[in-house]
Amino acid sequence: MKTLAQFTESLAVERLDRLLFRGQPNDWPNRHVFGGHVVAQAMEAAEKTVSDDYHLHSLHGYFLRPGIAGQPIIYDVDPIRDGRSFVTRRVVALQNSEAIFTLEASFHVGEDGVSHQIDMPDVPMPEDLDDDEAYYQKILRAFSSGNKTRPFWPFETRAIDRMDLDNMKPKDPVTGYWLRLKEPIGDDQALHRRLLAYISDFAFLSSNLRPHAMIPRDPRLKTVASLDHAMWFHRDSFRSDDWIFYKTEGYWSGKGRGLARGALYARDGRLIASTAQESLLRLKKET
Repeated sequence: MKTLAQFTESLAVERLDRLLFRGQPNDWPNRHVFGGHVVAQAMEAAEKTVSDDYHLHSLHGYFLRPGIAGQPIIYDVDPIRDGRSFVTRRVVALQNSEAIFTLEASFHVGEDGVSHQIDMPDVPMPEDLDDDEAYYQKILRAFSSGNKTRPFWPFETRAIDRMDLDNMKPKDPVTGYWLRLKEPIGDDQALHRRLLAYISDFAFLSSNLRPHAMIPRDPRLKTVASLDHAMWFHRDSFRSDDWIFYKTEGYWSGKGRGLARGALYARDGRLIASTAQESLLRLKKET
């Protein structure tokens, strides 16, 4: 996969029956499936069973088993409720007849109401920051024993405060980065939502490791994985091919787990979406 068109095509799901869909996995370096990929495909499966009058406003998912790269994923949609204002769907993602991920998604017709948001933090603009590509290539060279080439990545990212691999020191768990698709796409808002959900799982749990001078590939860690993921969409219209700032907060860590919270802002300061995730941060046993 070398182009954005190929990427978005691989993210799409195929309808097998009224409530049954099939998606192709992504090719992640550890031969597992990237969590954001499964979230985005489960979202599409749910959306395809809901009227266009309703808009996705929240999702809550649990990662149950590692996805297997190279093997299709079946998405089974349960139409839990069709109400006048809200519609709810449950999606189970399956491989080898076993659940690897579950998603609950809520859709709302939208109503008039009070309105406010917490402002975007004062951070450097993307034009004042370096692209992250060289940094992630450096991580692969330093911590990967196999393939050291990063697979096609559709987003350009620019972090405001990277970890220094040559001088690892504890850093503030509150950080963030700018992101945007490397190429423009059309005006399909459902696709923009799915792409935002995809990227929302990237570099999120890392915020929990920053105070401990670690990155996910740290040799002291035995297992690093997302346990669950939640997302709330506050805007019906935004673009993932324009700069978005993702504020990430490593809110708590302990008992082998970490809790992170996030906020995604458009360049003009509008709060687009909020996120939360608990992750598994399992240390290797001392010998």
